[in-house]
Amino acid sequence: MELFLLLLVPVVIGLAGFIFSAIKNDRRYVISLREFLTLLAVVFLVIGLGYIMAKYSSTLDQEIWNGRVALKRQEKVSCEHSYPCNPHPCGCDDKGNCSTCWDTCYEHSYDWDWALYTTNNERVRIQRIDRRGTREPPRFTKTKTGDPTALTHRFTNYIKANPWSILRREGLTEKFKELIPPYPIRIFDYHYLNRFLTPKDKMSADVARAWNQDLMELNADLGKKKEVNIIIVAVPTADSSYLHALEEAWIGGKKNDLVMIFGIPNYPKIDWVRVMSWTSAEELKVALRDKIQEVGNIEKRTEIIAIAKQRIETQFVRRKMADFEYLMAGVRPPTWALILLFILGSVVSGGLTYFFWKEDPFNTGRSRV
Repeated sequence: MELFLLLLVPVVIGLAGFIFSAIKNDRRYVISLREFLTLLAVVFLVIGLGYIMAKYSSTLDQEIWNGRVALKRQEKVSCEHSYPCNPHPCGCDDKGNCSTCWDTCYEHSYDWDWALYTTNNERVRIQRIDRRGTREPPRFTKTKTGDPTALTHRFTNYIKANPWSILRREGLTEKFKELIPPYPIRIFDYHYLNRFLTPKDKMSADVARAWNQDLMELNADLGKKKEVNIIIVAVPTADSSYLHALEEAWIGGKKNDLVMIFGIPNYPKIDWVRVMSWTSAEELKVALRDKIQEVGNIEKRTEIIAIAKQRIETQFVRRKMADFEYLMAGVRPPTWALILLFILGSVVSGGLTYFFWKEDPFNTGRSRV
């Protein structure tokens, strides 16, 4: 229905011009049937493609792939530093008036890149410390083969475009708004990511740093093998309905996420545990919840990490986004995109109507005065 309404006004504009030109019957200003059909084709193409692009743009998302540095390499690449050189005359007319053209020259025959390659076949380019890249950057020297990596990748997220058909919950985010952290997606220092989140908690920086380091190693161990991204949220509330607030805010997380949520109103005691993930392995969620609840103390980091590793390694199965492709049937483009397409379609239709009215692009043989 939306697409029909978007096309209605542009088609009416073109049809009105075609009918008016036929009634006027002035061969100097006639819109031929061929021109009218061309107008319709262009309008349908512009609005149709725009509608599809706007619809699918709402599914664009990013997820984290975890792995390790597999290779360090200095690479010879084409020189990036060009300058104009060798001026010479060009474009001369019959009177001998010429323009000046320039060749492109390069400062060097080649440059050097310093690159890291991961177990996921990702390439991370380390910034040069000199113009040509001849000196090895300290950050490249510091990196060791086997260091953990976390990098973003784009994917199509059908759930993001139509979340409430599955989650069926709205409003809890407002209740816990001060305790909802941003989704951890910001990479720092080329390939590192913090995934231990403590909104409004008073844990020391050293404790958080230790958790993040262990999570980086855990994700590096399981990231490629299980295609998983493990996150922990430690939140100071006794209300376990916080889980649904986080589901709402993060739209359930990404397809490869496994988010463990610890309720810690009285540090370091863990009052409750919940697991958020799109995996269909429900027994994994139950096992993690029960086993970590038995530990009951967030200071027992090594024990909790060991439980998570053993359970996720044996039970986690990443859910395929193709399982949710049916949600596209209920996806609609954003309102701003619909307004833009309506204006664009009307302008294209009006512009072509005027153009065909005044000109004869297909040489239909109209007489001119």
